[in-house]
Amino acid sequence: MKRAIHPIKADMMRLHRMFPAKFGLALILAFGLLFGVFLKNGTTLLAFGNSVFGEDIGFWNVIDPSAPDESLVRSAFAGTSLFVPLIVCLAILQERGYEEGHRISSARGLTRFNGVLAHVLSSALIIGAAYSALCLLLFAIAITRGGQNYAHSMLAAFLPAMIINAVLVISVALETVTIYRITSSAVFSGAVIIIGFVMSLTLYGTYLQAPIPSLRWIFLLPGPYLGVGSALGYSDMGQLTLLGYGVAASCLSVLIYALVSFRAGGVFNGSSD
Repeated sequence: MKRAIHPIKADMMRLHRMFPAKFGLALILAFGLLFGVFLKNGTTLLAFGNSVFGEDIGFWNVIDPSAPDESLVRSAFAGTSLFVPLIVCLAILQERGYEEGHRISSARGLTRFNGVLAHVLSSALIIGAAYSALCLLLFAIAITRGGQNYAHSMLAAFLPAMIINAVLVISVALETVTIYRITSSAVFSGAVIIIGFVMSLTLYGTYLQAPIPSLRWIFLLPGPYLGVGSALGYSDMGQLTLLGYGVAASCLSVLIYALVSFRAGGVFNGSSD
């Protein structure tokens, strides 16, 4: 067991030291800091519903007196829809930067299975850590700008939501790299995920107004789940539903990624753009 874990850990550390991962982390934190500092309270981003807690997506620092803690938590995730393109770009940068590291690890005897496992684990950890750090930063800014005093109840409301949304964001990243591995096109894979996310999130608002059977395909995409998770709208979907989609989508993406990689002989080829 230790012999299998050691090369995986070494490969994960090799990816962590790579420039694209650090650059992406710095970029997403800088963007989040600008978002939190300069955005006016009450600004609406891709929202539908009203300002009552749990019924909107994308309100920044709109405090519902009946649920002040949850309102601040919701503010921490208000910019998630804007951050998805950055997360997609970070995932693609990691994928492209990983090729050299994989060749080095293969030359040192890393098996194909361990190589894929190391790659998806390192990608998931970096994406999840970057997003969690971003939301924690925005949560602190929301508390400060909202004039609220910190209480343990705020953190108790924040942590479960952060974990669920981080899993959903990881699923978006893994879906991105899987499409990238199939098509070898960074532009195409990024466009598919971003357009699909925005379209499914927008149509979800329409579906809530009038459930149309022909729109049920949107629930195959991450937009509605990440939107509900960002709004803490658990009355529409429970936490287990959101977590279940994130885990299922991630596992399916990893399976497809592994099959494509094994079929290609375990070699991570360069992209076409």
